[in-house]
Amino acid sequence: MVSARKRELKRITQNLQNSLKEIPGILFEEKGPILSDHYRNVPQKFFTQVPQVVEAELQQWKNYWKMASGKMVLEIRPQSNFHKGKAVREILKTVTSLRLLPIYLGDDQTDEDAFRALKGQGISVFIGPATLPSEADFFLRNTNEVQEFLFRCQEVRRVGIHCSGAT
Repeated sequence: MVSARKRELKRITQNLQNSLKEIPGILFEEKGPILSDHYRNVPQKFFTQVPQVVEAELQQWKNYWKMASGKMVLEIRPQSNFHKGKAVREILKTVTSLRLLPIYLGDDQTDEDAFRALKGQGISVFIGPATLPSEADFFLRNTNEVQEFLFRCQEVRRVGIHCSGAT
């Protein structure tokens, strides 16, 4: 990330920390060029105030920074046309000759681009209620089902490797 963008994000972070300091439970997580503002531990009475404060801060940066909403998290990220779906496509370009089956699991709106990118090329799994709209191929209800799914994938792989070596 260009040093000017780093300085801007640092300033945005400081401004938000100052503006939101009276609200308990907010967690700021720096992820390189992205700042995640987690508010799942914030008292419910502040749920609408947090996004309003972030949106107000980003008004002065609207040509350079934007906000993306997730599950009780707001991401402040640079204005760009890059998302998880494009990341998945870039990764797929590098591994197409390896005969791999890509599997993508996600539990948030920010994962939908990746689900779309995998259509017909892999397996996409949304973690959460199947009643929520999603581009994912499959649904798992919770982390217990994710653990079971991954265990079964490991078993299939183990058996497949064992069988493929037999003559």
